[in-house]
Amino acid sequence: MIRLAAAELRAGWTTWVGVVMVATVAALACGVAISLLETGLHAGPEYLEGFSGGTAAILMFSAPAAIAVTAAVARLAVDLGRPTYARWQLAGVAPGQTALVVGTQLAAAGLAGGVLGFGAAAALAGPVVRAAFEDGTGGYESIPVVTGPLTAAITIPAAMGLVMLGGLRAARAAGRTPPLAALREPETHAKRMRWWRWIALAAALAGTWWYCTVLFQARDTTNLLSWVPLFPVVLTVLVVTAGPLLFPLVLRGWTSLIPARASASWHLARHQARYHLSRSTASITPLFTGTAILGGLFTMSATLDASMRAGGERGVTLGIAQVMIMIGGPVLLAAVGAAVVIFMSNRTQGAEQALLLATGASSGTVLATAVWQAVIHVVTATLLAAAVLVATALVSAAAVGRFVPAIPIVNAGYALALAGVGLALTLAATALPVAARTREPLAARLAAA
Repeated sequence: MIRLAAAELRAGWTTWVGVVMVATVAALACGVAISLLETGLHAGPEYLEGFSGGTAAILMFSAPAAIAVTAAVARLAVDLGRPTYARWQLAGVAPGQTALVVGTQLAAAGLAGGVLGFGAAAALAGPVVRAAFEDGTGGYESIPVVTGPLTAAITIPAAMGLVMLGGLRAARAAGRTPPLAALREPETHAKRMRWWRWIALAAALAGTWWYCTVLFQARDTTNLLSWVPLFPVVLTVLVVTAGPLLFPLVLRGWTSLIPARASASWHLARHQARYHLSRSTASITPLFTGTAILGGLFTMSATLDASMRAGGERGVTLGIAQVMIMIGGPVLLAAVGAAVVIFMSNRTQGAEQALLLATGASSGTVLATAVWQAVIHVVTATLLAAAVLVATALVSAAAVGRFVPAIPIVNAGYALALAGVGLALTLAATALPVAARTREPLAARLAAA
C-alpha cells in the first residue's frame, strides 16, 4: 500500500502539490502565532501576557481561514483522484485499502506542508514580530523570537490534522463509491447539505446570535472595541458553513444576468462552473475568506473611526504591520489557494479541453472558456465578500451608535486589491497550462483523457 500511495503521489503531483502549498501557508500562520507564545514563555511572566495575547489574536483571525481553505483543497484533491481510485478497485484493490491509501496520501501531504510551514515560520517569525512591535513600548521588539520545539510540536501536527480532517469524508467515499460510477462521474457533486453540515450551520447561527448579543450589550466604547473586530471573522465562518447553499445560488444568480448567447466561450464556462460545484467551491472559498476578513477589518475600523470622531472621542486606526501579522495568514491563503485550485485541476481540465477541441472548438474558444471560468469564480467570491463588508459596516455602526453618532463606511480598497491579485494569479494558473497544451498532439491528449 505504501508503494501504491507513493506512486500515485508521483503521478498526480500537480494535485497533491496544491495541498502541500496550502498546508504550508496554514502551518506558517500557526507557527508565527505559536512562536509568540513560546517567546513569552522564554522571556518570563512580565512578557507572557503580551505575547500570548498576540498568539490569540493571530489564531482568531487565521484559524477559521486555515480550516476552511485547507479542508476545501483537501476534499478537491481526493475528488479529482476518483477515476484513479476506481481503476484501483477494478484491478483488485479492496475498498478499505483504497480509503487507507488515500488517507496515507493526505497524511503525507499534511506532514510535508507542516514541515515546510514550520521552516518558513522559523525564518520569518522574527522579522514579522519585530515589525509588529517596533512602534510599541515595553521592550517587546528587543526580545529574540523563539521558534523551537513547542512551535514544531503544535504546528506540524496541526497541519496534518487539518488536511486529514478536511479530506477524511472524501477518502471514505472514495473507497465506498462503486468503480463504474466513479468512472462515469469523475467528480462528486453535492446536491444538498448533509446532516452534519446542517448541525454546523445551526451552531454557526447560534454563535453569531450570541456574539451579536454580546456586541449590543457592551457597556462602553472600550468594551465594544474589544469585541467588534471579530465580527468579519464570525460572519465569514457563517457564510463558509452555509457555502453549499450560498455559493451555487450566488454563482447562478449573477451569471444568469449575462445571456448564454453572449459568446460560446461564456456559455461553456458558465455551464462548467455550475456543473463542477466541488471545483467551484474550492476556488471560491480561499479568495472569499481572505477578502472578507481583510476588507471587513478595515471596514470595521473606518466605521468606528468616523463614528467616534463625530462623537468627539479618539478615533480608531490600524497599523499595517499589526494588521498583517494578524491576518497575513488569511491573505496568503486567499492568494495561494485561488491559484492552487486551478493548478490542481489541470489534469482534469486538460481532458475536458481535449474533448472540446475534438468536437470542433477552436483553441481560442478553449482558452477563453478557461479564462471566463476563472473570472466567474473570482467575481462570485468578491460578491460574497462585498456582502460581508456591507453587513460589517451596518452592524458596527449600529453597535457604536448607542454611544456616538453612527457613520457606516465600507472600506473595500484592500479587499479589491486582494481580489485583483487573486484574479491575476488565477488567470496565470489558467492560461499558461492551456497555452502549453496547444503544442501537444490532440490524439495524445485524448488518449490521456
